[in-house]
Amino acid sequence: MQTQIQQETIIKPGNSNIQVNEYENSFQVIIPAKGLRGNGLLTLIVIGVWLFTILVWTIFLLFMKPVNALYSIPFWAIGLVTLVKSINMLRMEQTITLKKDSVILKIKRGNKYDERAFNIKESSVNLVEGSYYSYTGLNRRGQFPAIINNNESFGFGERCSKEEKTWLLNFITNYYKN
Repeated sequence: MQTQIQQETIIKPGNSNIQVNEYENSFQVIIPAKGLRGNGLLTLIVIGVWLFTILVWTIFLLFMKPVNALYSIPFWAIGLVTLVKSINMLRMEQTITLKKDSVILKIKRGNKYDERAFNIKESSVNLVEGSYYSYTGLNRRGQFPAIINNNESFGFGERCSKEEKTWLLNFITNYYKN
């Protein structure tokens, strides 16, 4: 392999689900999907309670006067949009492939892929501050690593812990430093 990484750089923070695969001429860092654990499961339970409450309310409105059920449409829309966004966030997997002269960022949301390749000589990897979707499907602000290319940032690891974000940044920086 042309680029050597110090062994201590490869050691991930404790309790991390991030996977690192070493190949002949590259490294691949995989940030797995969150799945139905912790906050993600709690979020889906809250959304389920919301939708069930709207269902009961809609049934009551139908018995009172069917046209009144139209009042529930915005609440159904909010619940369903939040459900879809949350499921997409829980299923999102990110892969960063580090090669000699490029970095490839691949984001998988369910069956949809988004992949971008960057020439590392024309790009940098830094910690940026910005907005991202949380597991609840809502916008949050915070710091996360990003590939900066042509004054545009492409974030990854937004939902990782602070230690994991720092490790990701150090791992990638050290790979291209050597």
